[in-house]
Order: sequence, then C-alpha cells, then structure tokens
Amino acid sequence: MDLLPTTSPDGPSAAVLGAAVDELEALSRFEQDLDRTGTDAVRAADAARALGLVDVALRADLVAADVRRRQGHLAEAGSTAQSVLRWAAEHGAPYVEARAHYVMAAVFQELGDLAQALEHALHSVDLLAEDTPIPVRIDHRKRLADCLGLQGDLAAQDRYAEVLVLAERLGDVTRLMQILNNTAYTASLGGLHDVAQAAVVRLRDLAAAHGVRSDLATMDTIGRVLLNVGRPDEAEAALRPGLDPAVLDASPDGDAGADFLLTHAEVQRVRGQHAEALASLQECIRRCEAHGLTAIRIRARREAAALSAAAGEWREAYDEHVRYAEDALALQSEQRDARARTLQAMYETTEARQQSRRYRELSLRDALTGLYNRRHLDDELPVLLAAAGADRPLSVGLLDLDHFKLVNDTCSHEVGDEVLRRVARVLEATAATHRPGSFAARMGGEEFLLVLVDCPADAALDVFEEVRATIARQPWEELTCGLPVTVSVGAAISPHPLPLQTAELLSRADARLYEAKHAGRDRVVGPSGTVTAATNG
Repeated sequence: MDLLPTTSPDGPSAAVLGAAVDELEALSRFEQDLDRTGTDAVRAADAARALGLVDVALRADLVAADVRRRQGHLAEAGSTAQSVLRWAAEHGAPYVEARAHYVMAAVFQELGDLAQALEHALHSVDLLAEDTPIPVRIDHRKRLADCLGLQGDLAAQDRYAEVLVLAERLGDVTRLMQILNNTAYTASLGGLHDVAQAAVVRLRDLAAAHGVRSDLATMDTIGRVLLNVGRPDEAEAALRPGLDPAVLDASPDGDAGADFLLTHAEVQRVRGQHAEALASLQECIRRCEAHGLTAIRIRARREAAALSAAAGEWREAYDEHVRYAEDALALQSEQRDARARTLQAMYETTEARQQSRRYRELSLRDALTGLYNRRHLDDELPVLLAAAGADRPLSVGLLDLDHFKLVNDTCSHEVGDEVLRRVARVLEATAATHRPGSFAARMGGEEFLLVLVDCPADAALDVFEEVRATIARQPWEELTCGLPVTVSVGAAISPHPLPLQTAELLSRADARLYEAKHAGRDRVVGPSGTVTAATNG
C-alpha cells in the first residue's frame, strides 16, 4: 500500500505526511522489504521539506537511516542520526531527539560499544512523552532492555516484563514474539536458564495459538535455550524445521543461516550424532566463506575443535583450537580498527575524535592482558629512541616466564592465562610509577617488554630486579598447583655508549635474556653484569 497517496497536484498534505511517518516509525522494524521502506521514507522526507515540516522530514530521515543500518551501512546511519540529534537538541524537539538516540543506540550496539549504546537507549526512553504511541514506546524500551541484557545486567528482565505488558495490552503478536525471543536469548546469555526456559514456553505457546511459523532466528534461540538447560533432543526437534534449504536460504538476518547451522552442529555433537553435526558444520563453514562471515567462521573453528575432541581426534582438535585462537585475536584487532574507521566517518566532532582515539587505543592493546601489543611497540619505541640521549637514556627489560609451558601443561591454559594477567599487572604498575612515556608491552606468548624513559643503567637494573623479585614473591602455589612462577630478564640501554636503533636495542636485550636463561633462570642480566635471587636474597 502506498503510504503517500496524493489528493492534489501539490502533493500530500501535512496531515497525510504526519500519518505516513507515524506508520513508518511503527512498522519499519518489521518490514522485510527494506528497499521499499527506505524509498518510502526518503519520499516522505522530501515531501515534508517541500511543506516546511522540518521535524517530520527529520523523523523520516531517521527511518531511512535505520533501514541503511540494517543493510550494513553503519557510518551513514550514524552520521544521519548524529546530525538530527544536534538539530533536535538545539531546537527543543524532544520526540525527534528521542528517535535519533534510538537509532544511535542501534548503531553503537552493532559496533560492539554497549556502554555507548546503553547511554543512547536511556535517552531514547527518557525523552518520550506519556502520550507517545504505544508501538514506539515498546520499541524504545525494548532496545533499552536489549542493551542491558547484552551486558548481562539483570535489570534487563524487568524491562522486558514492562514492554511485554504493553505489547499484550496492544495485542501486537509480532512484538510479543520478538520481546519473548530477546528475553530468552539474553537470559540464556546471562545464565538465567529458568527465565530463558519460561520465555521459550510462552513463545512457543503464542506461536501455536496464532498459527505463526517461527522464523530462523526464533528457532535458533529456542534451540540454544533448550541445549543450555540440558534438553538436546528437544533442541534438535525445535531446530529441525529450519534445516529445510528453502527456510535457510530465506533467512533475513544477514548471516545466510550460518549461525543457525552452527547451533544445530553443537546440538548434534552433544547428542552424539557426530556425522550430522559435521554435515551442519561444513555447510555453516561453506556459507561463511561464501558470504564473508568471519566472526561466525571463527566460532565454527571452535566447534570443529570440540567435535574433533568428542570423536577422540585429539591432534585435530588441538590444531583447530590453535587456529581458532589465532583467528579470534586477528578478528578482535580488525573489528577495533573497523569501529574506529566507522566512527570517524560518522561525524567530525570532538566526541567522535575522542571515540576514534579510544578505539585506536584498543587496537594497540593485547586482548588477554590489557598491556600494549607489538604494534604499539613498533610505533612508539623508535620515537622514544630518537628522543633519548646521554642525559636522558632509555632502558628496556625483555622478560620471559621460566618454564611457563609446564604451568600450561600441568594446570591448564586458563591458569596460564591468569598467570600472564598477574605478571602484566606487576609490569603495568611498575611502568606507571616512572616517567611519562614509560610502558609495558606483551611481545607474544609469555614474553614481555618493560620500557623506562629517562632511566640510566643502574637505576633500570634495580627496577628490573625489583620486578623479578615481586613476581617471585607472589602467592602462586594455590593457582599453579604448587609450581613456582619466576622470570628471566635481559636489559639493554640506549645510548650505551652509542645511540641504538630499535632492532639493535631489542637484539641486545634478547641476547642477555638468553644469558639469564642459560645461567639458571630467575635472574636479570644487563650491560654491567647479573643480578639474581641468590645474590640479592
């Protein structure tokens, strides 16, 4: 149906335009024909501007922006919403401002910045008047509940309960099913399995009562919840209708059914149906590769490792898990860079530049320990070396955990990760007490670098020895099954006596680290000799 019928050569009236935009706001989230919805919104915006109805035009712009977001154009959607947000705040238009916050919340949610998403979602609810149409109030409050639920906040379930009452009062089955679906998904994510299970029961009852066939996303949620509560056979039955190629290929979620197939593979693995699990996993991977679904492909690697382990193929499981870990770390870095680029494209304001810098900072951090990574080191160390001089030397300590593989093999990789995090905290605290510019970095594996600005050789060796001793004194035994945790340190200083480039400085530190290892470990070796636990102890 045409939302903009014309009754005169001059185009639609103000009343018709207002009603059309009201309908677009209420229905656009549920329309499958995004191109048509976007076109209707653009037409409405143009017609409203022709009549001088700026607020109506901007509301239509926001509908079009939300459509573009759903089509994957986050920067474009965010730029439009930010522009509208500024206009609404300057002109005292709270409803338009609320709608702009609503779109911004969705943009930041997809960018993975749940804190910013939650802030916008809160504003989008607070700015709505009591006489706002109920469908819009439901949508805004549900987005707030989604943001809370994705962060694991228990308050999300209270918010879902509120919007569920509104949807029931309205008799809106579509919104009721979406609310119940998201309730189940976020409750399961937060470990509230009883709540998730109850939502699934209501969701299935509602679908049956109204003859509504569950879509792929709903089947996926139901299957996941049933699996999490230990009912894999029922989960498989709930997922089975979605295996129809016609249903899979019609998935509107942008993942071509790959996420659904991954859930099915996990369910079948738990049921011991390894052949069926492998078939679903292989089809999932094929769709990931065909559609460039990197994030789901990485999760599929993890499931492939679990499936190999379940089949007793331990070597294959280990190799797949290693590839999963490598790909996951690479994806984190790519996603952080993508977020920074998207934010920069969204709007050129001080806030945007601050956000962009924050994501740039995240891309320079090691995901496990929070220390700077090799990328930051490659950027920063040459600059510090260029500024170093005889009166302002730069010292580095290359640290390696002794016998770390034994900790991993004897305890677990989770314990090993915690050891790395605790060592990182010692190094970070040490760097924070020294001159600006000093920092700690994780070089990779169990190897770290401590960089000290304006720190001569003797003082640096004292610092590195204190780090070594502090790590050795930590109460490791309970965590590491009685195994000690110590570090060996190789130190290098520039200039000493001549200025050094990055490669030479790190090469000298590495050679002295080797000496420390060869001499018995748990000691510091620098230009002027060796400091050990025995000689200082």
